[in-house]
Amino acid sequence: MTTIDPAPDAARLRIPASPLEWRRQWLAMDRNPAAIAFAQTFAGQVLLHAMLVGCLLAMPIIRFNHVVLVAGALALCWAFPNRRLAILSLTGVTYFLLRPFKLEQVYGEFAAVTATGGTLLAGEMAMLACGLVFMAFSLFMILNIRGRWFPFASDRPLVFMFALVVALTAVTVLLPDGSIAYGPAWIALAYLSSTYFLLGYVLIDERSKNPPTLGVKLGFLRPFWAGFAPPFKGPAFVLKHEAKDDRALAVSRLKAVKLVVWALILFFVWEWGFNKGLYGALGLPRLDAMILANAAGEPTNLAMRWLAIGIDFMSVVIYMGAAVHGTVATIRMAGFAIPRGMVRPLEARTIAEFWGRYLFYFKEMLVDFFFYPAFRRWFRDSPKLRIAFATFCAAFIGNILFDMIHVLPTMALVGPENIAERYLTYSVYAGILTIGVIWSQMAAKPQPEDGWLRHDVLPRVQVIGFFALLQVVDDSFGDAPLGARLIYYASLVGVTP
Repeated sequence: MTTIDPAPDAARLRIPASPLEWRRQWLAMDRNPAAIAFAQTFAGQVLLHAMLVGCLLAMPIIRFNHVVLVAGALALCWAFPNRRLAILSLTGVTYFLLRPFKLEQVYGEFAAVTATGGTLLAGEMAMLACGLVFMAFSLFMILNIRGRWFPFASDRPLVFMFALVVALTAVTVLLPDGSIAYGPAWIALAYLSSTYFLLGYVLIDERSKNPPTLGVKLGFLRPFWAGFAPPFKGPAFVLKHEAKDDRALAVSRLKAVKLVVWALILFFVWEWGFNKGLYGALGLPRLDAMILANAAGEPTNLAMRWLAIGIDFMSVVIYMGAAVHGTVATIRMAGFAIPRGMVRPLEARTIAEFWGRYLFYFKEMLVDFFFYPAFRRWFRDSPKLRIAFATFCAAFIGNILFDMIHVLPTMALVGPENIAERYLTYSVYAGILTIGVIWSQMAAKPQPEDGWLRHDVLPRVQVIGFFALLQVVDDSFGDAPLGARLIYYASLVGVTP
């Protein structure tokens, strides 16, 4: 793909006469022939890339060094568009070797283990060597699906990897820190737990009709856009949305800029409206602080307790929207026009619909890893029970395991009892969510003939109220004990300690 001179249609680009016209032209620019033509010029490409990187820098949701990596990868994709997949592989492998872990705390633990845990190398050399070994393991897992040398690992690769995770966790918990086997076992657990779902998608895609090349697959062990979020599907899904010509690439980049600007707006609303406005200037207490104060016998007034839930819910939705949109925009700028990760969640009329609209790719991951395997295997003669059980596997078991798997390396350091206590509250959250999703799947859906109030208003109020109240127990960090959170629920109806 090469840059082209502005097309005659570009001459129709004009300054809008009003804010509403500005908005209309902005939202429609990926369908505007003049804007698409401009996006294919050298100046247009520079402007679009600069806008995306500038917006990412302006909302420090991801680290500065990560933005630098993103900018470098996008620059390479721009300079060598016909080598986009090779660049994706190169940058992904580099990112994996340098920053293999999802959680920041694991890096400090890794340095301590490699320094005292009986390993031959320490520091950056140890991370590089261990990364290469894990890449060899990943390559073996991919090729084993084709060769079927070990049938169980080939037929059920996700179950096999989970068994490895459990076994390595047991070894690190039971062995003393100074033993010879502890260091290698802990390192293997750190890599496998951080990469479990990314490698899992790679292995799932190995069974697709046209699986990507091995190089592309290894690049998806940690693609350059990966961060704290769940995987944005696997390589087969991303490549399916690859731009095939200059026009499609221009459209993808325009969509990226539209989305990242919206992400920046959401971030500013969160930062200045909630962080520095409501919580800062007005001094409104945060929900977790109110939960602890309420449990300690220092409750605020009833209206404030309810208000804190609504504010916290909107704050989380807006922040997650900024983070998810920023990542999707980055992938689109690289030339892969994947769908949005959050689409007007407050318009959902059912709990299940909200769950899909709110964090689409997280829902997709739970469906791919937990719902579909259970749906294909269990209760085939009972359609409702089949859907309910598969939903339970995704919304409850998968929801908990996704968070827990990433923190398993810390279990040897803090103890399994502390991890269990930390996830007790989150298990209640996942249980209530699961019941709500299953109920909404089974209940009758609101229909237009039900009238405006019953179709457009009441269902949305119920859904927003459900998820807002659910925020009280949405805690996988152990910031407040479960008992304090249940006391807060009671206080909402006037029952105080």
